[in-house]
Amino acid sequence: MPTEVLLGWLASLFCTLILVPQIIKALQTRHTDDVSMSMLVLSVIGNGFWVAHASITQNIPLIAGASLISLMSITLIICKYLFDTK
Repeated sequence: MPTEVLLGWLASLFCTLILVPQIIKALQTRHTDDVSMSMLVLSVIGNGFWVAHASITQNIPLIAGASLISLMSITLIICKYLFDTK
């Protein structure tokens, strides 16, 4: 595997793991008041553009990473709607 492909997969892996602790905490505590909705929406939008760009350039690691980050951001948006105190 070429070095640039390995680095791409490692970058996608570690960037994708960023939201895992927040999702676990939200599901355990049923509390998301301190999670920024703006950050989550911007994450979905930004990563959507990364998926589009990666699709055009056929960058599979970036497609995988950005898609997973978008899905996790959407998961947290759903948690916010379910768990935030009104």
